Amino acid sequence: MSGAGDLTGGSSDYYKVVILRPTSGAHSYTVECNDIIEAFNMEYDVANVFKAAWRIAALRAGRGKPQSTEIYDGEKVVFFGNRIIERAR
Repeated sequence: MSGAGDLTGGSSDYYKVVILRPTSGAHSYTVECNDIIEAFNMEYDVANVFKAAWRIAALRAGRGKPQSTEIYDGEKVVFFGNRIIERAR
């Protein structure tokens, strides 16, 4: 599944997930990766790690980004993770 934003940077289905049974007991809702990134004011490198982990999970659930692989996104996690470590030193 992919959305209209695949090449434009807009919203894409693989960056959305429906929460059917929220821990809080609230009604189900749809959350989008970018909304979480913005809510936490994530730095560029942190956001890229988060997005890569999200894509890996979506891929394993059969809803991954077209042409994405766990190796590609795993390498992104390592690359941006190293940037986070360097910034923290």
